[in-house]
Amino acid sequence: MQLPIELDRSLAEPLQNQLYEQLRGLIVTKRLKPNSRLIATRFLAESLGVSRTTVLLAYERLIAEGYVETRPAVGTFVCDTLPDQLPSSPSAAATVEVLPQSELRPPIFHGPAPPPTPDRRPLIDFWNGPDFRIFPLRTWQRITQHVLESFGKGITQGSPASGVLPLKQAIGEWLASHRGIVVDPEQVIVVTGCQQAHHVAAQMFLRRGDRVVVEWPCPESVSHLFDSLGAVQCPVPVDEQGIDIDRLPSGPVTMAYLTPSHQNPMGGTLPTERRERLIQWARQAGAYLIDNDCDGECRYRGMGPPSLKSLDPYGLVLCSGSFAKNLGAGLRLGYLVVPPELVPSAVAVKTLLDQGNPWLEQMVLAEFIASGEYDRHLRRVRKIYMERRDCLISRLQRNFGETQLFGTDAGYHVTWLLPPDFPPASAIQDLARLRGVGVYTVDTRGPLDHVPCRYADNALLLGYSSLDERQIQEGVDGLAAVVRECRRKAAG
Repeated sequence: MQLPIELDRSLAEPLQNQLYEQLRGLIVTKRLKPNSRLIATRFLAESLGVSRTTVLLAYERLIAEGYVETRPAVGTFVCDTLPDQLPSSPSAAATVEVLPQSELRPPIFHGPAPPPTPDRRPLIDFWNGPDFRIFPLRTWQRITQHVLESFGKGITQGSPASGVLPLKQAIGEWLASHRGIVVDPEQVIVVTGCQQAHHVAAQMFLRRGDRVVVEWPCPESVSHLFDSLGAVQCPVPVDEQGIDIDRLPSGPVTMAYLTPSHQNPMGGTLPTERRERLIQWARQAGAYLIDNDCDGECRYRGMGPPSLKSLDPYGLVLCSGSFAKNLGAGLRLGYLVVPPELVPSAVAVKTLLDQGNPWLEQMVLAEFIASGEYDRHLRRVRKIYMERRDCLISRLQRNFGETQLFGTDAGYHVTWLLPPDFPPASAIQDLARLRGVGVYTVDTRGPLDHVPCRYADNALLLGYSSLDERQIQEGVDGLAAVVRECRRKAAG
């Protein structure tokens, strides 16, 4: 135990009195809690550089006044009940005037607090997180052991802010073979998930008052990020294929945030023709494009349209991605790919944020990708998730007939556009949770909650990646019962 005690030998007051007053202050202010054990007199004397007699005299006075007590063969402890009347002391800390909050400088940013962890999750939760049962635990353990045995000294040396070179190389090679994106490893910035990637990009370009295009709806975390930097957000609606290019604003725009692979949350995949028009718009508006490759590695049919980066002749596209969806949220590693001329700025921003990600996780992930284990894992994940997606679609059709679904070609969830005669999505969500079934509506909270959204109350998000087929069937059956109950209540 380290105690915040400082003795001043230049004062006329004896050292034993100073020690007594400071120990009593720690006890009275509860920094030394009742029944906590005090440091042995010999060790405290050595740490303070005083004689043991000085410490003994201070302890004896505390014992005499009822602040501490000795327990034979055990030690000295703070008393459970302190004296009712505390003796005044000329050296006690002076009373500090506490200013009201209104007289202090207020914080600049009033961002959202992290959502509270629910006391109890639904028994069947259609959340789109990864299934921990699929994580390649033994392979990860084997590679971790190999990295420690072969490169163990690196764990004491830290890592560059932009990421360790083996991981940057592995990500670059993977992007070239799977996305058609050819980049130098130096263009790859290793980040703590996509949110930090977007933070790095925004810090490079945005000033207060700059205009930023966001898809609408979009993730609340992205909207709050741009709001925290004072940007003016221009929400552009999406349809079943992604962002509506015809609704893009005219005039200068600094940045646009996009999820063309699998629009988050609606699930559409942006066609090639819209991607080409988007790049020409960005060129005219002077905007950089953040391409968040959301769920793009989990595609069930075909290769999908070419990436924005491969269609970009101007160097306007920054690519972000994360490994959390396929491996687990606990592995907070992702990447940001920037044009060559932006590398120094991106590295500088990343350095100010965190000085680099943990070395061991980076090295293990690098080996996991380079050895081909990541591709093998993705093939397994796609097969399992596709079977679960098919089970979900089949069960929905069995209970509700023909259903209008977005996002069935990729990702970990589908968006069900409810028929006009159905109850509101929010009512279904609330009643389903009471039955132990978790379904989700399109989240339009945050800085843009005043902007109308055509999907706000007629769409349900149904994730299938973390549920087995039996759970999916039972969950959809429970959802059908909820819809029937909502209709009975409405009719009554």
